[in-house]
Parts: sequence; C-alpha cells; structure tokens
Amino acid sequence: MMDDSFNRENSLIEDDNSLIEDDNSLVEDDNRRKDNSSIKEIHIKKPLSSKLIVELLDTYPNLKRITCPISLYNRISKKYIDVLNKMGVHIKIKYNYNHPKKYGNDIGLKVVDLIHNGKTPLEVGNILNLSIKKVYYLRAKFSNPKNKLKTGKKTKYSKKQINSIKIQKEKGLPIREIAEIENIPLRTVYYIIKNYMN
Repeated sequence: MMDDSFNRENSLIEDDNSLIEDDNSLVEDDNRRKDNSSIKEIHIKKPLSSKLIVELLDTYPNLKRITCPISLYNRISKKYIDVLNKMGVHIKIKYNYNHPKKYGNDIGLKVVDLIHNGKTPLEVGNILNLSIKKVYYLRAKFSNPKNKLKTGKKTKYSKKQINSIKIQKEKGLPIREIAEIENIPLRTVYYIIKNYMN
C-alpha cells in the first residue's frame, strides 16, 4: 500500500517536471514571436492549408504579405485567399530565381582546362567528383561555343572517309562499289549517306 502511494507521488513529480519543460518551450516560442513581430512579408514554398495559415499568423503577427511561386498560387484555395485578404494579408506571386549557384567559375574553368589537356569527360568527372552530365554542362557553359563536346558514341569513320563517300555518291557510283572501295560494310555506307549527306 505504501509502495503504491510512493509511486503515485513520484509520477506526480515527474509530471510537474514535464510541465516545467513545456512552460520553458512556451517561453522560447514567445521569444521567437517577439523576434518575428517586425517581419511583414514571407515567401512560402508549401501549399497553404488552414493549419499552415494559423501557424504563420501565430509566428508572424504583423504579417502583411505572403509571396509564393505561380505554381503554388494556382493550388491555393480561393477561400483561403479571401479570408487572408479580409485579415489584411495579401498573397502575391513572386519568382524566386536567385538561388545560389552550386558550381562556381573556378570548377567550370577547371573542367575546360582538363578537357583541353586531353582528359575525357569520364576522367574529368572522376578527378573533380562530378557526374558526366555535369561535366558536359560545365564544358558547354564555360568554353568557346565552337569547341562543344558531342554527346554519344564517337563515329568510327574519319571526316575524310565520310567526305570521300559523299563525293563518290554524288558522282553516281553504286553503293555496293562505294562499300568495296572504302572497305566498310554496306549498311554503314547507307547510314553515312542518310545522316551526313544533308
């Protein structure tokens, strides 16, 4: 019997301690509210819900304007917009394009230098810890437009051989003879004529 009363008293003390912790967290929230009382405009990235509206109005008591991207604005309920307008909080569309660059000029110039020094995009990606796709992007962005890398497999045949096939086709030679002269498969001659003659 005595043990039960002792356990009850201990549980009450623990409950009182938890109340004190909760009271402290409320004080911190009040301090945060004081800091946010001067904020009149915020930008949101989540769709507005009744719960979020209440949170925003509690956190920012002097809120006058909420901005969001157009994709989010189109998903906001008209009722929410009307209620917020009546409360003096206006929702505006704002394009936030000014996100920081992930890769600076120094990395882009390193990519260009490594490629000019004979490294392949795969090697450059391994050296700088970048994906191949990012290497191609940075190479295209930071180099002379005339020196762009081509994606995909390199052609097996040189420009000289491709030009030779074009000239022979223009002279009227049959494709079978062109394949024998160039010593390449017949289907390759058809492929080159189809893709490089225009």
